[in-house]
Amino acid sequence: MLSFAQHIRWRDLGDLTGVPASGLRDAGDRPVYASIYFAEVAGFPAEGLGAFRPDEDLEVASTLGRFGRSVLDGEVAFHRAGTAAADLEAPASGSPRIRLSNVLVGVGSGPDDLRITVPQNARMENVPALDAEPDSYMMIKVARREGCFFPTPSGSRPLWPGARVVRYTVDPDRDMNGVGLVYFCNYVAFMDVAERTLLEAEGTYPPELLDWRLTVRRQVGFYGNARSREPLAIEVEASTLSGAGDRLVVHHRIRRTGDDRLIAVASAEKWLRPVPEVQPHGGTVG
Repeated sequence: MLSFAQHIRWRDLGDLTGVPASGLRDAGDRPVYASIYFAEVAGFPAEGLGAFRPDEDLEVASTLGRFGRSVLDGEVAFHRAGTAAADLEAPASGSPRIRLSNVLVGVGSGPDDLRITVPQNARMENVPALDAEPDSYMMIKVARREGCFFPTPSGSRPLWPGARVVRYTVDPDRDMNGVGLVYFCNYVAFMDVAERTLLEAEGTYPPELLDWRLTVRRQVGFYGNARSREPLAIEVEASTLSGAGDRLVVHHRIRRTGDDRLIAVASAEKWLRPVPEVQPHGGTVG
């Protein structure tokens, strides 16, 4: 879903500026890439992404604005078929949505050669101007300092003291994208792998229950990118919400091991969905 939301972002940017997002170039003829610095998944019910079923038709509504010429912000909202018009008239209805904030960068020789830039071959003025800088920029600065986006609610029970670390080595054939960077969605997968590793080691929950943990909300800030084949150190803090052993609040921090650079911070609330009963014909009852 994150990948699809970014696809919508690139499509909207191309439609508005008259140049496909893959064709953007700066004054030095460097490719311009809409790098994501903040992503938020919100508005989902307790079923998380499981609120939508395979083959279910959805209507997607997107917004896009710019601050200056290099910062983009907007949302992609998901509505069941036939409900988008009513939902858009009453946004308080809480439709599931993904917010993405981008900064336009010129792509060079690798993850340490990215420079904020302005496309010279596109009509950026056609992207609606925002009245102020997106608050997501301040949010990622605060998260960088605090190590999380939202605090663990008081009274919650930590599953282990402080943070534990899992190492993950980037696989260039699987994790890198077409411009030689680790695709932003993959960081979420890295976090989930580390989280599962530690939750299984702790033994509080059976592995089959961890297979059904669902994200209700998540916020992620990005501060850099990984290097090919370099191990990452993923710090994980996990707690159960007070009085709700099936609800988790998890904080992640990802660092490059070569220079200890912080490249991502995230906070998520998850629900451990009961394991569906498997029927003889292979279906489930959940």
